[in-house]
Amino acid sequence: MQEALQKISVIIPVYNVEKYLPQCLESVCGQTYRELEIILVDDGSADRSGEICDEWSRKDPRIKVIHKKNGGVSSARNEGLKAASGTLIGFVDSDDWLEPGMYETLLKALGDSDMVCCGYIDYPLDSMTVSVKRGVSHSGTCGVLQAALYIYEKNGCFTSVWNKLYCRSALMDSGTFIKMDTSFSWGEDEVWLARVLENCRKVSFVPEALYHWRPTEISATRNNCVTGRQMTLLKAKEQAMKILPQERRLQILVRARMFNDCYSLKVRSYCSKDWEKFRTISNTLKKMKHAWMISGDPSLIRKIKVQLLEAEMMMKVPGNLVMLTNIICRYGVKNGKNK
Repeated sequence: MQEALQKISVIIPVYNVEKYLPQCLESVCGQTYRELEIILVDDGSADRSGEICDEWSRKDPRIKVIHKKNGGVSSARNEGLKAASGTLIGFVDSDDWLEPGMYETLLKALGDSDMVCCGYIDYPLDSMTVSVKRGVSHSGTCGVLQAALYIYEKNGCFTSVWNKLYCRSALMDSGTFIKMDTSFSWGEDEVWLARVLENCRKVSFVPEALYHWRPTEISATRNNCVTGRQMTLLKAKEQAMKILPQERRLQILVRARMFNDCYSLKVRSYCSKDWEKFRTISNTLKKMKHAWMISGDPSLIRKIKVQLLEAEMMMKVPGNLVMLTNIICRYGVKNGKNK
């Protein structure tokens, strides 16, 4: 089949994003690759998001709208997968946007691979004026183990679903789509991606950063308390760890990533004096700390900082470093986008 005839189903879960949705839809509808099926899943929005979806569907016949009761982003993506008819599948978060040629570039690079990944553009410190390009440092095609190593390495293409294009066949298990686990509020992408990698033979990489990841109040964590929803991140990462190839280099990277991504939960549970969650998080991360320390991800300064944080928390004294780290966690630095 010629590339030009391949339909890409783009699944966009939508929930209370009326401020950002038009820019997202403009970037998707304006893709240079035109053979798209755009599936908007309104997950019970309480603002005008659902109306905006309907308005855009009247303007562009490629758009299909599904309105459903609120069930979370995984539930919305699962509904989108059910409705998808394309031979290729992509995901976009409804407060993000794409470079105009993203899908055309990914399709050209896909070749006979089962999945293709590109870099993304991040906007740290809640600033839309300061951006960081996190391009993939590798290009071309490789096997699944090497692909997983690239995905988990520092400045790799991340474990989210949105900066990738998938062959439909790679997402199927016994004739049905691999579902995202709705029991995980955080980290569901990582578990699903690990299961998809099990189905892949080859993965391709595009070095350019083509996806814009927007920090929003929804995705930011701005309070001391660690919620039950956030605690699912620990279980999700442990499950992904079991699904991924049990190769030593990869498992070190996965463990290091888990320590890095979950450490702010430990600091916040400490500062909020939620000792039950603090013990749970501490016991889980204790098994991951060595991998983080020996990995090439953290700088020497970060390693020293964590050691000092550990000492302060062990003495149960909210020292200056703990307090400063907590302020940064609340007002600027986020470990991941979790909506």
